[in-house]
Amino acid sequence: MNMVHKDIGQSRALGKSSSRLLTTLAGNGRTVFAFGDAREILKTSDAATRKLLSDLVKKKWLIRLSRGRYLVVPLSAGENAEVSENWYVVARYLVEPRPYYISYYSAMEIHGMTTQPISTVYISTPQRKKDAHALGATFHFIYLMPSKVWGTTDTWATPTEKVRASDLERTIVDCLGNPRLCGGLSEIAKGLYARRSEVDYPKLLKDVERFGSNAVAKRLGFLLELYGLSGKSAETLRQSANSSYVLLDPSLPPTGRYWHRWRLRLNASPEELKQIVQT
Repeated sequence: MNMVHKDIGQSRALGKSSSRLLTTLAGNGRTVFAFGDAREILKTSDAATRKLLSDLVKKKWLIRLSRGRYLVVPLSAGENAEVSENWYVVARYLVEPRPYYISYYSAMEIHGMTTQPISTVYISTPQRKKDAHALGATFHFIYLMPSKVWGTTDTWATPTEKVRASDLERTIVDCLGNPRLCGGLSEIAKGLYARRSEVDYPKLLKDVERFGSNAVAKRLGFLLELYGLSGKSAETLRQSANSSYVLLDPSLPPTGRYWHRWRLRLNASPEELKQIVQT
């Protein structure tokens, strides 16, 4: 996780050309832009444009994301605020003011559910956006309906800046709904077990119901039963399961035996899932 922080130690005064550039970008709703965009707005030479952008980076009005690509630091950061290149803070800048939350594998990292280093930041948002590549990371945007933005919490990404992420229970539900975005069922299983004493199980059941996926209910119930966690919750989920079969891990090939109790096709080994939480 990139955790470079920069102190603002010089004036952020803007000249006429700098003001025109930032005002035009803001008017067009652009928070990320390319060198060519700036040159077109300013109508200046490559050298003059490069010098102006370099000055804006030094004055903390811009963050250089990659060669020729820049992020406009929002006014909400404050005149004397710390500007951060923390990946999660940059993700927030890329989406706001639209609703969003850090999700899937990234949310697992935030909640201490994984020790695997990742270089992809997962962001769920009602805004359709293409992936972005910057600061050594890939920012992967997952589209969802506005009504699906719930179960979130504001958490400190740096000592001075917060980001919005799925809470622990919503993270579990999301990952069980699409294990491909969290490294497979084994990863969410380890994460669930690692944070088993912190999970609010009644809330988790309500979140499963609100999420509205029978597949999630079956996978969660199976894992709770496998690890001996909150037996009452597992039984509630089993009784509500419908009769159709789903894959235990949709990120793996459709193989394995069918298990009537949970209406699951066991394409991941229960024995191996037990062993991974003991290592």
